[in-house]
Amino acid sequence: MDLIKHHGQLTIDDSVEKMNLAKTTVREHFTQLERDDYIERSYERSGRGRPSLRFQLTKKGNGLYPSYEPEMMREFIRYLQTEGEHQILEDFFQKFWDRRYKKLEVLLEKENVTTIKSKAQIIRNMLDEEGFMAKFEQDKDSGKWMMKESNCPFREIIKVTKLPCKLEEEFYQKAFGKDVERKSYIAEGDFSCTYCIDGCL
Repeated sequence: MDLIKHHGQLTIDDSVEKMNLAKTTVREHFTQLERDDYIERSYERSGRGRPSLRFQLTKKGNGLYPSYEPEMMREFIRYLQTEGEHQILEDFFQKFWDRRYKKLEVLLEKENVTTIKSKAQIIRNMLDEEGFMAKFEQDKDSGKWMMKESNCPFREIIKVTKLPCKLEEEFYQKAFGKDVERKSYIAEGDFSCTYCIDGCL
C-alpha cells in the first residue's frame, strides 16, 4: 500500500520488482487488499495490445494515511466562533444537511420506497457510503427499532460545536416523519450514536 501511495498506481509486475517477492505472493496480497476495499483496479491502454492492469488506493485505503485536514477544520470553526461569525457556521451546516436530505429524497424516489423499513434500509446504505458504519436493527430488550451509527465522520468538528448532532437528529425526524430519540451518543463517550425510531413499523 505504501508503494501504491508513493507511485499513485502500480502493476503487479512493478510491485514484484520493487519488493523482490514472488509474483504469486504479491498477487495474493493484492487480491486480499482488493477484497478488503483498500485498493481497486484500473486499466491503462498505451498503444496496441491489451491494456495493462494497474492498482490504486481506494478512499478507504487513502483514509489509513495521516491527514491534518480534521484538525484544520476544527481550527477554522474555532476561528469563525471567535470572530463572531456564528451565522455563517450555522448556515453552512444547515445547507450541508439540506443537501443530504435532498440526496435521500432522490434515492427514495429512484427505489420507489413504500414502507418505513425499506426507507430505513436506504438511509442505512447512504450512511454507510458516508462512513457512519450504520445498522438498522431491533433492540432485543425493548423490541423498538434503532438506527445505530458506530462511526462519527464529524468527530473532530463535534469537539468544537454540537450543531451537526442537532441537525442530524432533525434529519432523522424529517426522514421518518416522526419524533426520534437519541439513546446513545459518541460525543458523550458512548461507542455509537443510536436513534430510536419508536413504533415506526
